[in-house]
Amino acid sequence: MGEHNNYNEYLLLYSINGTVRYTKDKRTFYVQPNSVITTACNTKLTFTRVSREWRYYYFIISGSHAKLFYNLIRTHDNIVLCNPFTNILDSFMELFDILCETTENGNDAWKYTHTSLLVHTIFTSMYDIVYNLHEIKELTPAQESSINAALKYISSNYKEDLNIENISNKVGFSKYYFCKIFKQQMGTTIHQYVNEYRINKAKELLAYSKLSISSIASKVGFKTTLTFIRAFERSTHMTPSEYRHYY
Repeated sequence: MGEHNNYNEYLLLYSINGTVRYTKDKRTFYVQPNSVITTACNTKLTFTRVSREWRYYYFIISGSHAKLFYNLIRTHDNIVLCNPFTNILDSFMELFDILCETTENGNDAWKYTHTSLLVHTIFTSMYDIVYNLHEIKELTPAQESSINAALKYISSNYKEDLNIENISNKVGFSKYYFCKIFKQQMGTTIHQYVNEYRINKAKELLAYSKLSISSIASKVGFKTTLTFIRAFERSTHMTPSEYRHYY
């Protein structure tokens, strides 16, 4: 990818699952799931799969608007970690479907309009994330330490009956204030973060154990199997059984 330098084209790549090693300009980064790479195709880009499988969507866009949006959201490594609950992945999927289908009656205008809308939606959502990252840098050391303490507490107690009151009390902040700074730094609510953490643990058990779905739901902290299945489907767009069968 990027064998020939092209300063007018830009890569948009959403890493769905798996881990990949990404190299550009002799710099190497590891890309995790739910990350978006946005970079100019002016030098050769190399992607080396680290995990057994790597699934992704990618598009090459060009034009003055593409350059403008790229400059607005670019970061030092051109990788933006996204909250899977946002609409970015949905926009990538819809864009892929539109570009793959054949428009009836040669309706290229419809295809162009909807494609442009989706690209703008992706860039707007990513701009919001990058803007929030800049705000995070303004956090005081005490606030940042409290967030880190909360993340450590969640990782050690995700199997238990975690709630916002317990977590905020653990780090010594009021519920309202801590929820505010947590979302500011992590880009998601505490409730969503805990759910996603539990789901990632469930993925490991689904892939590498023979435990039943109900046992896995209990082991990762969900109160009921139904709650687990619904949360898992929202996050992965497949049921736990389908995930186990696929992997």
